[in-house]
Amino acid sequence: MDEIDIKISMLLMANSRTPYKQLADNFHISVNSIHKRVKSLVELGIIKDFKARLGFGNFPNISNIVMFGVPNVKDKKLILKKLGENEYIYNISRASGNLFYIHAFIRNLNDLDSLVNFVRKTGRISELIVGIDRTTPPILIKDRKKVTNLDYLIVDSLKDNSRKTISDVAEEVGASTKTIKRRLDNLIENYLIEFYLDWFPNLIFTMIILKLKSDSLIDDRDFDNSLKKTYGSRIVYSWTFSNLPHVKLICVWTDSMKELQDIESSLLSENFDSVEVTVLIEGNNFPTWRETHLKEKIQEINHS
Repeated sequence: MDEIDIKISMLLMANSRTPYKQLADNFHISVNSIHKRVKSLVELGIIKDFKARLGFGNFPNISNIVMFGVPNVKDKKLILKKLGENEYIYNISRASGNLFYIHAFIRNLNDLDSLVNFVRKTGRISELIVGIDRTTPPILIKDRKKVTNLDYLIVDSLKDNSRKTISDVAEEVGASTKTIKRRLDNLIENYLIEFYLDWFPNLIFTMIILKLKSDSLIDDRDFDNSLKKTYGSRIVYSWTFSNLPHVKLICVWTDSMKELQDIESSLLSENFDSVEVTVLIEGNNFPTWRETHLKEKIQEINHS
């Protein structure tokens, strides 16, 4: 797995229906080369599934929550499974130092207390850091009222194979290809469907917790631009938090521990009070209330 594979994966994570022709144009290589690379990532188990789910446009008050802490338990795999049973939690990563990173979507901020209490109690995490992600862009819905039964059927058809062709979806739901394309375009335009990957790479992936000095603040946009300028595609994700202005969280990938050490040294020279590096050991994705919501809608349609 090389840098091009990572970049391809990131583009497919943002939109797992991205045409291979578009990817080929981005990287100035052939469509056949893109197809071979993606096929190899699938065969290696790095890309597990091309997925789709109901997008943020269906849930105007949704919030992304990022929590991290050390569970006071012996069986880390068991506690990972138990935490994943919560309807809000969609991803958990276990890192060095037994640190758990827990990602959750809540319907609104009224759900936050119950989520945090569950994680603290189930994981026995007394010193749990809870961040309300403010990097999720605001969703401007143009036409919310036009979410139809057919729209839900389209999302359901694509949920386990987001790269399914328009004609296959049309045949499955019993509509014309022209209608499916029009409805799918509307879903995409209004953020009512989300295409993503279920994946976990075989490179060194690291979460780095940055804590700013108490007397300093960094503009989120300046922070992101600085990261991209300095580290380029080595930055996989970054999070800033509305309730933790002095904490930044970044996920990076490296080919070697030496490269990771260089990144750590570079960050230590910046305006941070501390730089905590934790190497990811394993990661798991879990279904949430968003998937349950779609399932219930499909059941209503089938019984109507």
